[in-house]
Amino acid sequence: MYETILFPVSGKKGLARAGEVLRHVTRIADGSTVVLLHVFDVVPLTVGGEAHAQIRAEHAATGETLLKSVGQELEKQGISFRCRVEEGTVAETIVRVAHEEKAELIVMLTDGRNGLPDYLLGSITERVLRNTDTALLAIRQSGGE
Repeated sequence: MYETILFPVSGKKGLARAGEVLRHVTRIADGSTVVLLHVFDVVPLTVGGEAHAQIRAEHAATGETLLKSVGQELEKQGISFRCRVEEGTVAETIVRVAHEEKAELIVMLTDGRNGLPDYLLGSITERVLRNTDTALLAIRQSGGE
């Protein structure tokens, strides 16, 4: 049905919830390639030289580790995947990568609003939805915190 599906995965909290999304992804990914994406925040330019490069490398390594564990689950299901770790603003990077990968579907987990910052700025899922022409499957997290 879809040739390419983009699945953004965030930190440890997101990794714990990834299983919830994977149930849905595996149902629709028959014959698809899943692009696993982890986005880390831009390292400020006030951190210079070797420290800047080291922090970026550490963030990238953390992202690769997160994506590997999700990839192992896809592998068990026989689903083709590849991983991307990017630095940038989360919503904008998701939209950009979806375009670059020619994804026909973005699958994201949402848990609703998280206080004043989300009320004022909108959630990441809402920002992606407003700025992409790619189909978006938003899966509401079961339960709550």
